[in-house]
Amino acid sequence: MQGLPFASLKLRAETERQNILKDFLLYPITYIRLVGLLCSIIVFGCVADQRTVSCFYNANNNCCNFAIAIGVLAFLLCLVFLMKDVLYNVLDFSDNITMKKLLLVIDIAVNGLWSFMWFVTFIYTADQWRKTSNIQGRLSVSNTNCANSGVAFSFFSILLWIAIVVVNAILLIRVIRSPGHPGKSGYSSFPEPPGTVSSPAQPVGSSDQPYSPPEY
Repeated sequence: MQGLPFASLKLRAETERQNILKDFLLYPITYIRLVGLLCSIIVFGCVADQRTVSCFYNANNNCCNFAIAIGVLAFLLCLVFLMKDVLYNVLDFSDNITMKKLLLVIDIAVNGLWSFMWFVTFIYTADQWRKTSNIQGRLSVSNTNCANSGVAFSFFSILLWIAIVVVNAILLIRVIRSPGHPGKSGYSSFPEPPGTVSSPAQPVGSSDQPYSPPEY
C-alpha cells in the first residue's frame, strides 16, 4: 500500500471535522452541482412522463430515449461527485498532493465530457422539436410545455457543467502552485549510500595534522 496514491490519506483532526458540514455548504461547487442535479431531473422527468406511444420530438423515439439516458446518468454523476466533495472535505490531503490532483483531474474530465453530452442533447432535441408539426392538435399543452422544458434545461445544463469544470480547474491550479507541491520544492538532494556517515564540513585548508613550518 505504500506506493498507492491514497495510502497516506487520513481523517482530519476532530476539531476540523466538526466544521465539515459548514465547509461543504460554503463550497461554491456544491450549489452548482445541486442545480445541475435539479436540471437533470427536469429533463428526464419531463420527457419520460409525457412520452406515451411516440416521442413528441418529431415522433423520434431515439431522441426521447437519448434525452432520458443523458438526464438519468447526469443525475447519478451529480450524486457521485457530491459524495466526492464530502470526502474532499473529510480527508486530509496535506501529505498527499497527488491524490488531491487526481480527484480534481477526474472531476474536470468527467464534467467536461458531460457538458459536451448536454450540448449534443440540446442540439438533438432542439432540431427535432423544430421539425415537429402539430397536426390536428396531436400535441397537447402539456406535451408542448414538457418539450420546451427539455430543450431549455438541456441548454442550462451545458452552462452549469462548464462552470463546474472552470471551478475545478481553478482549484487544480491552486494545488499545483501550492508550496507543498513537489514542483515547488526546489533542487532535491541525492540520498547517501547506506552505511556512510556524513562528517561536518571543514574549512578550506584545514587538516588533522599539526602545522609544521617548511624547511629551507
